[in-house]
Amino acid sequence: MIVTLTALVVAILLQIYPVAQQVNPLLPASVMLIMAIPFLIIFPLGIMLSWIPLQKAESNLTPRVFELFYHDKPIRLAGGIIVLFPLFSIILATVLVYSHYDHAIFLGIWVVLFGIALDCLRYYARRVIRYLNPFQVAQLFSNQVAVAIRNNHEVNLCRWIDALSEIAIKGIQRNNHALCNLALDELENAGQLFLEASKSIAHPEVDKETKLLGTSDKVSYMMFFIYQRLDMMFNKAIQEHLETVCSHIITILGKLSVSAAKFDMTLASAPLRFLGKCASRAQEAGFEEAPITASCTLYLVAKTILTEINVQYYEIKDPFLSIINGMEVLAKQEFRRNKQININSLIQPFNDLKALFDQPQIKEHQDVPVIIVNIDRVIGEFRALESVMNAMPKIPEVEG
Repeated sequence: MIVTLTALVVAILLQIYPVAQQVNPLLPASVMLIMAIPFLIIFPLGIMLSWIPLQKAESNLTPRVFELFYHDKPIRLAGGIIVLFPLFSIILATVLVYSHYDHAIFLGIWVVLFGIALDCLRYYARRVIRYLNPFQVAQLFSNQVAVAIRNNHEVNLCRWIDALSEIAIKGIQRNNHALCNLALDELENAGQLFLEASKSIAHPEVDKETKLLGTSDKVSYMMFFIYQRLDMMFNKAIQEHLETVCSHIITILGKLSVSAAKFDMTLASAPLRFLGKCASRAQEAGFEEAPITASCTLYLVAKTILTEINVQYYEIKDPFLSIINGMEVLAKQEFRRNKQININSLIQPFNDLKALFDQPQIKEHQDVPVIIVNIDRVIGEFRALESVMNAMPKIPEVEG
């Protein structure tokens, strides 16, 4: 844009000061042609040179990079202007030599076109470089996700979610925490944005795209699609021993659980089950931070649902039974891993969870008795286990 503005100023000066009338028209025409020839060489050469790093980006990230590059309209527009500039230069040079009109007008037009062509060349180069930066590519995919959601293109949405998932997996494989976390955050944003958009009457529950997916409930389908990708990335993170990534995925599942509950309480159980399953696998793998994160996340999800959502007319049994089951599995696995652990530390999360239902507006809910019975069952099992452990005779230490 700066070059174009400068060229426009020069063109205006050429109209004010009639310099062009004082020189032989062959001279400016020759300058036009000489300046246009490099564009015939630089642009095709730039395209050829850009394919090599783009192929590397494709192998390092996802094949969707080429697809996005090919359909990039700003790049195609800039490329078209750069290609057309030499043609316009030849036409203007010919008119300048053989016409009897004011030469300053044609020279001014060419100067402006030259500035536009230079700006387009700079823009093209900067736009191509974006495809070589994995963080920029993740952002570009996220933009495509937003476009697909806005236009109700669920098929394209699945493709771009898969592209973000591939970037996250490549980040895990290369131990690139920053890239992986960025892709995971974009997946979370995709889920949040999809749920927000699905509340609008402009987004029908069933449309042509939904039928192509072979489902009648696109919200459940798309959310499960995201959960499955997160689960797949969680397994990969366990294989690569990236506990921080595992904890991040658990947190994302917790946030999506709350968003799903705000949209429809029946949708909250699925992410909670995925969360519990992932946490159990992390605990079996010997991770310490991820199970603690999962336990805290499950409690916070329960607290958020009860405090931020008016649950008076909702059935809350299923999501809270999923929370209790996930916390129970984690507590029992922790005891199997460490028989010397204080039982009270395993029971405390359930006491905290039970205390959430002491609120007057929650206590009268029809599902609360069933939930309290399940919490008391778990607490009772651990109390019985504590009694058994206390009754067992201690094995004397053998002095060697």
